Amino acid sequence: MSFINPILKATGKLNNLCLTLCVVGSRKIYTADDFGASPWHIFAPNLKIYGIDADPEACEQANAALAAQRIDWFEQHYPLAFGGEVGQSTLYVTHAVHCSSLYLPNAEYVSRFQGFSTGLSLEASIEVETTTLDEFAKREAIEAIDVLKVDVQGADLDVLRGGKDIIHKSTLAVVVEVEFSEVYKGQPLFSDIDQYLRQQGFVLFDLVTEDAWCRLPRQFSPVRSQRRAGQLLWADAIYFRDLLQDNAQVQHLYSPESLLKLGAIADAFEFPDYALEILTHLTLNHGQDQRWNCRQEILSALENVKSVIEADFETLPIVKMLSQPCA
Repeated sequence: MSFINPILKATGKLNNLCLTLCVVGSRKIYTADDFGASPWHIFAPNLKIYGIDADPEACEQANAALAAQRIDWFEQHYPLAFGGEVGQSTLYVTHAVHCSSLYLPNAEYVSRFQGFSTGLSLEASIEVETTTLDEFAKREAIEAIDVLKVDVQGADLDVLRGGKDIIHKSTLAVVVEVEFSEVYKGQPLFSDIDQYLRQQGFVLFDLVTEDAWCRLPRQFSPVRSQRRAGQLLWADAIYFRDLLQDNAQVQHLYSPESLLKLGAIADAFEFPDYALEILTHLTLNHGQDQRWNCRQEILSALENVKSVIEADFETLPIVKMLSQPCA
């Protein structure tokens, strides 16, 4: 749940803030895949969402549903296969279509776990044209991608490398599916993706997963731990830029507008602590311009949770800081 964005919206601070999301692997399976809904709808009508999926049918369904909704933001889904370069690749189509990948499913390995080997069974392999995030951005005249979400079953690092220019130029947050074991043969793992994104100036904030997998098919043995769900195979890794650190990789992005945008994005991802740190810095360093002064919004948000703050409200360091004149 957002902590401060509704207040920023009510006071007009978000009115001139344009936010662009790119979702690579945009097939809508769960309620959370409705990207224009909360928490991102708060940025509408200045919200743009570009969805990418290799399955043309999934894109057609998404676009038809959006047309029927009469949405008040821009959202379009494109039937494309993103990789690390422009060219041809083999797409391995699996029984569960959303598990299809440019990497061959590791059937022998996943057969050692309960539950999902059938979904990864190979149905067909087809040759597809691949393009890159950078080429797509050029083609669509996309100047910035503020939030990038990548979930392409093992080819995630290839997508990131293929979008190096637009990511370096503009991206403030990345959510990427990472695997810790080779669910797909030869795929890059979490350590590879983490090292790459850190080199690009991103900081890992969280690993989110609801899945752990028990080894051995149930018919082999019914024994499993009552304490641990099983082996962690994948998660969604959430990365942010840290515009407050002295790092040449991020300083080109530093501006009052980027700080406001980063704070709002952090809040949308339910990191209110980071949002408050960013917005407090913005206010103290750029708050002489009312566009960037979030003093009242921060204090109002804190007032809303005053009852759960153990210390006296007026003695909070953040409240004391915001009582000082802006630089």
